[in-house]
Amino acid sequence: MDCPVVSVGNLTVGGTGKTPVVIEVARFFWRTGRRVAVVSRGYARKAERVPLVVSRGEGDLLVGPREAGDEPAMIARALPQVAVVVGARRHDACRLARSECGADVIVLDDGFQHQALARDCDLVLWDALRPADHMALLPRGLMREGLGALRRAHGLIFTRCNLGGPTEPVLARVKRAAPHLVVFFSDLLAGDLRPFGAPGDRAPAETLRGRRVAAVCGLGNPRSFWRLLESLGADLVLRHAFPDHYRPTRRELDSLVAKASDAGAQQVIVTEKDLENLPNEWAPGIPALALPVRVSLGEDARRFEAFLRRHTGL
Repeated sequence: MDCPVVSVGNLTVGGTGKTPVVIEVARFFWRTGRRVAVVSRGYARKAERVPLVVSRGEGDLLVGPREAGDEPAMIARALPQVAVVVGARRHDACRLARSECGADVIVLDDGFQHQALARDCDLVLWDALRPADHMALLPRGLMREGLGALRRAHGLIFTRCNLGGPTEPVLARVKRAAPHLVVFFSDLLAGDLRPFGAPGDRAPAETLRGRRVAAVCGLGNPRSFWRLLESLGADLVLRHAFPDHYRPTRRELDSLVAKASDAGAQQVIVTEKDLENLPNEWAPGIPALALPVRVSLGEDARRFEAFLRRHTGL
């Protein structure tokens, strides 16, 4: 491409907390005054192979989550000033981002294995909740590629460090495989709770402390959601994980709410991504709220920004 491209991807299947990192990287470049586009495949959307502009970065979504995919729609809502384009052929989607949205920086969502498209910076994520003994290749383990693939990456971010166990065993093996890698550590933090359906006042995530909740999500790694809620002091009386990107029916949701009520739940808590997949006409019998999240690099933030500048020349 004739503009800087930053790829955010991973070596493993299952959720690594990629979407919050994509949002953070795109937000950084937008704050520096760049015209940013996030390019994604838009997994599980209609007509995946057709490139489509989800948002031009002018405040509004041009299509809904069924046409865009749940994660691209969520990114577009979180970053209304950033363009979002989807397409299975990433090169075509990037060209569309340049021609239709005027992008001068592209953040490639889940692009590490998409080697046909050149990039200036390759970031790989590693979930701190995943222990070192998960480092076997599919189907025996969770790895899409072996650790040797990290030799083509520039940086690695450990995600959810505040929720996971020690990263030293994984870090030692990563550094042996790719000594050049620049390593960062990030935490997953909760935002204010959003009520489902009619707009209402948001509530601090801390209000979950001591509340009996039913936790429902469709994520690649639902354990991260359970851990985050527990870290906030919520009492999880029911946990239910749909498949990643799943669109539940009203009947399925009503059945879950009935189980939640029987278990004594005072609230149903879902992820912000799940909001894109819930039917608009659903009327939950007990309060249903979404818990937004964001990634924080803490003390590594300035070093990470310098790393992005260095590899993109911006």
